[in-house]
Parts: sequence; structure tokens; C-alpha cells
Amino acid sequence: MSFTRRYWKCTCGSEGSYAADALLGIEGERSTTTVQKHCCKLAADLSFAGTSETMHDLLGVELAPETVRTMVEGHGKQMARFQKEDTASEKAFQEAAGDVEFTTDAGKVHTREEGWKDLKIGVIAKREAGEATTPAEWKKQRLPAATMVLAFAMIATAKEFRQEWRPRLRRLGVTSLASVHALADGASWIWKAVQRVLTGCVQTLDIFHGCGHVHKCAERIHGEDSAETKAAFKRGRTLLVSQGWAGICQWVGELLSVEDETERERRRPATDRLIAYFVKHVGRLNYAERLQAGRAIGSGQVEGQAKTLGLRLKRRGARWNKCNVAPMASLICVRRSSQWDPYWAMAA
Repeated sequence: MSFTRRYWKCTCGSEGSYAADALLGIEGERSTTTVQKHCCKLAADLSFAGTSETMHDLLGVELAPETVRTMVEGHGKQMARFQKEDTASEKAFQEAAGDVEFTTDAGKVHTREEGWKDLKIGVIAKREAGEATTPAEWKKQRLPAATMVLAFAMIATAKEFRQEWRPRLRRLGVTSLASVHALADGASWIWKAVQRVLTGCVQTLDIFHGCGHVHKCAERIHGEDSAETKAAFKRGRTLLVSQGWAGICQWVGELLSVEDETERERRRPATDRLIAYFVKHVGRLNYAERLQAGRAIGSGQVEGQAKTLGLRLKRRGARWNKCNVAPMASLICVRRSSQWDPYWAMAA
């Protein structure tokens, strides 16, 4: 059935409404659960206007972008509450096979009230060990898919965000922090929080971020896209994966072993920067050990979540009411985690 009526919204920025809906008796959701589910799934990746258009093209459903926005944000608020009360997923996590992986990152979101804000993201997963891999073949490593993935995000300071970690892990049945494997990039706020909150856990610097610094050092010395840069990077990467901190020290020694003193001094600032970066992560370069155990050495789990959140929340020209960021972030996290089906089973 189609209704045409006026949408009222105050200039103060508060939520608007169709004032006639109460008289017509059509308040609340006016779509089937299936339509709502499809809208939420699409809106996790597309704009509300894009979701409206796609729903029309694929299913022939006519929904105005504003109707989609209201519907999706409503479910986002419910999902935010659901994440805190979802005992079914907590029980499933406890029963799932595999070891606990914790990854975290941060992105940016543009709010109307306060401009750009940090959006912190955390992913707690369980994954069984894969086949043992040697450092020489680490790029061929294929890990089993995670048996459970739970994600959460919030606008918060590092202190506020880290205070969420231990309670969430306890609810998931994690009683020993020594069984947790933390993976992340080199951001100092992450590792300070890990040291303070997850004391005793296994820590690994994301291999791809580490390799990025090795490549940058090779470029500073040999120039961009040169054959010497490619050879130096390959050598440095091999030593990093196979020997960790000792490998970095060995590679720096090789780079500075040239006879020409002027050339050696020219290279030194690049190698000093490399050492200054890796010296903060000496105990997190355990790649050979983790590969031998069939474990992850990259933080791709959270990198994917951060990219998904960023693509959705930082669309061109997008600005969000701050109160709507958490619902949308919760919707995207639920959509990309093991909580999607349990939520709709509850909502049906």
C-alpha cells in the first residue's frame, strides 16, 4: 500500500517524523522482516539512497531513502543493545574450536557536532591452527577460517576503549590471558593498551606493516622501483620473517657494510629510522614460531573491519550525527560477524 504524507523535521536537528502515521495507524516498521534484513545488509556497504535503489532493482520494493535510513538506524540501535546482551553468541564462542585472537585498529568518522573523531574497532575471534609453514613459504600460508568472529566499535579514547576488552573477554569465557594472541599494526596506543589490559598475552606485530617499514628503508637507500630496492627489500623481508629482531639487525649491518664512508653515512638515517621503529616491537617479531605453530602473523581480521567501516562511514561528503555513529558501527560489525544470524533469529 502506498501513502503520501508530509515529513516534518525541526530546524534544531532533532529527528523528524511523519505526523500523520499515528492517525493512519501505521507507526513503526511497515516492511516485512525479510525486507528489513535485506535493507540492513545492503546499508552496511551502500548509502541509504543506494540501498533504496538496489532494493527496487533487485526486489521491486519501493522504499524512500529516508525510510531506509530510519529503518536501518533503528535496527542499528537494537543491534548495539543486542551485542551487550547476546548470551547465545557468547555460549557459541565458548564452545567453538580454536585459540583466541584479538585484533584492534582505529579509523575516522566525520561527525556534525565535533568534526573528525576516532572510531576504535576490536575483533575477537577463534581460529584453529593451520598447517605448519616455514618462513621461506609464509606467503603461501592458508589458515582455516575463523570458527567465531565477534566485532565491536565505538567513538572513544584509547583508555575508554581498552576498558571494554577484559569484560568482553570474560563474558566469552576467556579466563587466561596467556591463551590470547594479540595482533595489530605498530600504533603506540594499541600496544600500550595491550600491555596494560592484556598482560601476559602473546603479541605479534602485523607482518605486512613490518614489511612496509622494511620496504620504505630500502626505497630511501636505493630509490623507488629500482632493481636494487627490490633485491634489498626481499632480503630484509626474508630476514625479518625468519629471525625477527636479529634478522633486522643483520640486514642493517649488511646495508651499512659498504666501504665508501660517504655512502655509509648517507644510508645511516634510513637504517636508524628502521631500528627506531622495530626496537619498540622486539618481542612481537615471533613470526617463525607462529608460522611453525600454524598461527596467524597478520592482523587482516581487523584490517578488513576497519576498511569496511571506513568505506561506509567516510563516503564522499558524509557527515553523521554523533548519536547515529554507534548504531551504524554496530550494524556493520554485526553484519560482518557471527552475530548476524542470531540477531535476525531474535528479531523475527
